[in-house]
Parts: sequence; C-alpha cells; structure tokens
Amino acid sequence: MTVQTIGEGRYVLAFPGAGSQLPGMAYRLVRDHPAAREVLACADEATGLPLARLCTDGTPAELRPPELSHPAVVATGLACAAALRAHLGTRWAPPALVGGHSLGHFAALVEAGALGLSDALRIVAERARLMGEQARVRPALMTSVTGLPPDTVTGWCAECPPDLGQAVIACYNGPRHLVVSGDADAVRWVAGRAADTPDVRVTDVATGVASHSPLMAPVQKQLRPALTTVRLAPPTVPVLLNSDGRPADDVGALRADLLCQLEVPVRWHTALRAVVRTGNRLLLDTGPGQVMARAARRHPELTPLALNAMEPLKAVLPLG
Repeated sequence: MTVQTIGEGRYVLAFPGAGSQLPGMAYRLVRDHPAAREVLACADEATGLPLARLCTDGTPAELRPPELSHPAVVATGLACAAALRAHLGTRWAPPALVGGHSLGHFAALVEAGALGLSDALRIVAERARLMGEQARVRPALMTSVTGLPPDTVTGWCAECPPDLGQAVIACYNGPRHLVVSGDADAVRWVAGRAADTPDVRVTDVATGVASHSPLMAPVQKQLRPALTTVRLAPPTVPVLLNSDGRPADDVGALRADLLCQLEVPVRWHTALRAVVRTGNRLLLDTGPGQVMARAARRHPELTPLALNAMEPLKAVLPLG
C-alpha cells in the first residue's frame, strides 16, 4: 500500500533541519544508490566542502560545527530523495507536498524545483558560516522543551533576567513540544525553570547557534542580497512555508518566507495540520533519524515513514 500511495503521489516529503545530523547518515544511501552519490558530488563541487566524506564517515566532532553540519544535512536529505526516485523507478510519482523544518526548507525548495541545488547549497554554506561567526561573538543555545504549553514558556522567556540576554520560542513542533533559542545563559535559565517542572523533558539541540531568534537579525540582513537575487522558479508542487505553515506555490510567497525565515519561529505543527487538511496521510522523512516522523506521529491522521533510519532503503520500503 505504501509503494502504491507513493506511485499515486498521495504523500508528503519532509526534510529535517539542523541538529539532525548523525555519523554515517548517508553511508547506506551512497553504498546502494549511484543517484545519491551524484547529489553528494554536486554538493562537494557547489560548496568546496568535503560533504560526500562527511556524510558517509564524518565523526561527531567533524559534524558539530554549523559550517559543516548544515550543508551536510541538506545534502543528505536530497541524496535520500534521489535514492527514493531511483529505488522506485517507474513506480515513483512526485509528492503532493514538500516541506522542510528550518534548514530543511532549502532541501524542500530544491526538491520542488523552486531553487537550484548548487544555489541552495551555496546559500546554506554561507548562511551557516555567518551563523557560526555570530555564535562566536554572542554564545547561543537551542533547547527542546516537551510537556509545556507555549504560554508558559513564553512567560518564562519574558521573565528572564535581562543581564542573561534574550530567549524566545524558536520552533512550535507540537502543542506541547517547543524549542527555545537565544543567548546561551538566557536559554539555560528558561531550561532550568522547565526542568524543575514535573513530567517535562528538556534536551539541548546540537546546533551551536540561535536559529529563529532575534540573534539572527544580523545574519538575515547579510543574507538578504543573496536571497533577494537568487533565481526562484514556480515550484512543481506546493511547499510548506516555515513562517506560517501554509502550503505555497507562489514565488513571491516563497521569497518572502526566505527573507524572514531565520528571525521568525518555525510553525511546523501548523504545517502538519495543513497537511492533514489536504487529505494526504503518508509522510516520508528523509532524515538520518526520525525527527520528522516523530513530529508527524503527534497527528493521528498521519502515517510517517522514516526512509533513512540508518537502514537500507529496500528494507524500509520493499517493492515486493
């Protein structure tokens, strides 16, 4: 039934964001699918970085800096999408929707035909370089908080002592699953309040930057010329916007979303509710773990499938 659903284009393709990297995340894709190797070779050429090696046998330490992990995550997601097409062959059909969480939005734009692969990876690499520079000037942190409503966490962010800096909600991943981002000391203060609350789970996100917070204003400003002039084509399928979660197929809406994306929160829970409203039920997670699949499981109407859960694709999606 899964292969039939994909063949009929009744599915959503989702790309994870920063912090989802894992050692060996593209190893099986590259081993089994020449199409995945081609994507990583193009990524190497576009960025001048050794992404093919990092995505197949990079160490955790090598994958930690955003300057390397961010383009590696995007390249791996696109390699997975290419492997899926090759694996299914004539049974493959384009998805009904594509979406990417935060950094993954660039992979979604490429998959939808709105943004060229080389352009996307060059922008991602420059974006990550600028974010890394900003984090060195102003130490940053992102922390996942599960088990609390947004109003409570927003209140703590507002109450944070000013001398510690700023903390804001960066991602609305579920009704009680949020990511807090900002100055490292401020985020730790909010995380401490959350950790003292019964039945709440607090986990640091391995990004080293403060995505989707006011700390990214200088980076967004520096990226603006590139984002304003890069060629965007009408997407072949609608793309879920990060800024408001709605599906869009208008170039102007896609560009406006990119021009504010780093400073505004990711409305991924809203995006998944939009998926449910379209009637599509199957969500394919291209990431090396199950980040997108776990988020989709909060919506009982959706059936998530992790394509690159560190297993061969033929085991995850058998054709027989």
